[in-house]
Amino acid sequence: MTSPEEKNYVEIERLARLLEELRANRSTARETEAIREIGLEIALAVREVGAMLVNVGWEQSYAAHEPPPRKKT
Repeated sequence: MTSPEEKNYVEIERLARLLEELRANRSTARETEAIREIGLEIALAVREVGAMLVNVGWEQSYAAHEPPPRKKT
């Protein structure tokens, strides 16, 4: 099973390849619109990856500054 980060990176790579193909053979208005849609999808995937990294950073920061557990007496 792949992690959400790996899934997003694979999706970004797929969309980037598709974007390159469309740019190489641009001939209709629909293709121009498809390029815009792909760009938006890439931006959203990048934002998701960034948000996941921020969450991981916060979790690690919180864990690093958490006081040690109390001993029960």
